Amino acid sequence: MKAEQTWRAVLGELEMQMSQASFSTWLRDSKLIAFEDNVFVVGVESGFIKDWLQGRMRNTVERTLAGIVGQETEVSFVVWPESDPIDLSSKIVLPDIVEKTRPSLDVSSKRMMTLENFVSGPENLLAHAASQAISEQLNPAQSPLFVYGDVGLGKTHLLSGIKKGCDTKGFQVHMLAAEAFTNELISAIKAGSGSLFRDKYRSCDVLLVDDIQFFLGKKSSVEELVHTIDQMHARNRQIVLASNLSLKSLSGLGRSLCSRVEAGLVVQISKPSTETRKKILRSKASSLSLDLSEDVVSYLAESLQPNVRALEGVINHLSARARLLGQPVSLTAARQATEHVSGHKASSPSMSSEHIIEAVATEFNVTPSELCSKSRARRLTVPRQLAMLLLKDTAGCSLSQIGSLLGGRDHTTARYSCEKARILLSSDDGFRAKADEVILAINKV
Repeated sequence: MKAEQTWRAVLGELEMQMSQASFSTWLRDSKLIAFEDNVFVVGVESGFIKDWLQGRMRNTVERTLAGIVGQETEVSFVVWPESDPIDLSSKIVLPDIVEKTRPSLDVSSKRMMTLENFVSGPENLLAHAASQAISEQLNPAQSPLFVYGDVGLGKTHLLSGIKKGCDTKGFQVHMLAAEAFTNELISAIKAGSGSLFRDKYRSCDVLLVDDIQFFLGKKSSVEELVHTIDQMHARNRQIVLASNLSLKSLSGLGRSLCSRVEAGLVVQISKPSTETRKKILRSKASSLSLDLSEDVVSYLAESLQPNVRALEGVINHLSARARLLGQPVSLTAARQATEHVSGHKASSPSMSSEHIIEAVATEFNVTPSELCSKSRARRLTVPRQLAMLLLKDTAGCSLSQIGSLLGGRDHTTARYSCEKARILLSSDDGFRAKADEVILAINKV
């Protein structure tokens, strides 16, 4: 499939996910400019549109694109005037793997994101079983299903698997991130099409909303979700929510929403044990036809932080070296891949994002909800900077993940906050003492 055809397919999917007003304003006139190094470069008409898409829609676009091409890809938005010619006829063709992984519309969801491909263990068994039950038959008695756990443990995988299973049974399903829900709501309000927005999400059979921690500080979005839950519950329909944070840390969403979530089924996904990590590694390697010795599997399972994305990233790296460079998957290659992908030694399993946020909040006498909110109160600035640095250095979170966890901020803000915290560690004895107390508290968990 040519990249231009792929982008048209992405626009078609996004048009169904978004309101007409929002789609027409931000994406209808976009054009694919280039496809290089697994990055889709998309041209838009103005810097304002570029900044809005980059800041608010990039994750949604990349998720949709990955579902179509069958592999993770990146999107970069640039200003590209209509008058500049675009020649896509010869040089922009997706790799053969895309053709092979998308033989029909049946694989519109992400490759490796079905319930059949989800590797279950004691840490996620109930979440997996509940997801399978919903995909086989809607269960309004356990709605909403709320799945929470640290970054990269498979929450989005489960939601994608539920969507695929319900799609095959003919249910009307909507799956989107909380950020996309908020953006679409804002666009609908501005366009005077709020009723269309409500009808879209309240009339479906299954609604799956990921990353609901993004709703912290967004009163209108929370109220809309509460009403949507009530309407769908009255119709015996299914809602599934996912978050990086527990309900305790999401108390800032308000009692109305939290009480409705508590009335459903609340399930935690914990970090995978060494044995479960070995199962994940073998499953991922098998899907790529990559042979791994038991020594390599054991080394990777024990060396990497218990984050599924990190495990998959190392397998992808080893597969690329074997396929492109003809290098065997030895123990030495595994060590090099681990250093290349993670950039540092794995942290303790107790070093979860939620533990870090709670420890920082306790030390600075604030609440986790305040740290994760949009609030710019001065008393939150320093503790939030420390939290961002610890999330990066001890939990191995990416800058984008850190920004999402702490108020929906972008990666630039997260990077700046980490730099400020490092400066304070080297120059402020009081800050350094508090940081030491936080680290002690985390290590005791």
